Amino acid sequence: MGNKGNNRHIKRLASPRYMHVAKKVDAYIIKPNAGRHTRATSIALSTVLKEKLGMVGSSKEARNVIRRGNVEVNGKVIKDERFPVGFGDVIKPKSGNETYLISVGNRGMMSIDKRGSESKQVLKVVGKYISKGNKEMIRLYNGVVMQSPGNVHVNDSVVIGNGKVDKVIKLEAGAKCLIVKGVHASDTGTISAIKPGTALRDATVEIKGKSGTAETLLDNVMVIGD
Repeated sequence: MGNKGNNRHIKRLASPRYMHVAKKVDAYIIKPNAGRHTRATSIALSTVLKEKLGMVGSSKEARNVIRRGNVEVNGKVIKDERFPVGFGDVIKPKSGNETYLISVGNRGMMSIDKRGSESKQVLKVVGKYISKGNKEMIRLYNGVVMQSPGNVHVNDSVVIGNGKVDKVIKLEAGAKCLIVKGVHASDTGTISAIKPGTALRDATVEIKGKSGTAETLLDNVMVIGD
């Protein structure tokens, strides 16, 4: 059988829960490109404009708006309607002064927070490495790689403004955090204890929130303040 190539759409009924789109209005939905986010935790930029922000009435209109360079993601003009956006990304249409932050909602589904002209991001550090020139680099939760400000460790968070690190938020007891994955996704609270992992058990975090005390994997938690 011949190779059909890569499908550019997915069936709405089979779309990831993360997208949180209506399942029966159409048969298909645009599939985001692979890249910074996984397919299970991203949504195409054109779908955001059409179904989340209501800026356009059709996928064709969304494609035209994007290809004309009228939308920025994380401060860069994006001209690909299938560009994957996900948690931590900031979308700014050039037609207004408002920005939109992709956040996490109930059960891990995406939500969009309207932020006015504010464009700062708080992102978890998920990796560190040394690049050419002996420069220390950090990899952030949304796939962005940038130079380390120093004194930052994996699982800390950084506040990004204008493409630079404005502040480092340390993972420690007493810090405010957001649960980004798992059963308690979208809940916030204060870290009361961090339990190191072992060869048989992953590291966990104990969090005190409005609904009481919960324990979740360290991988599910992002610190957002103190």
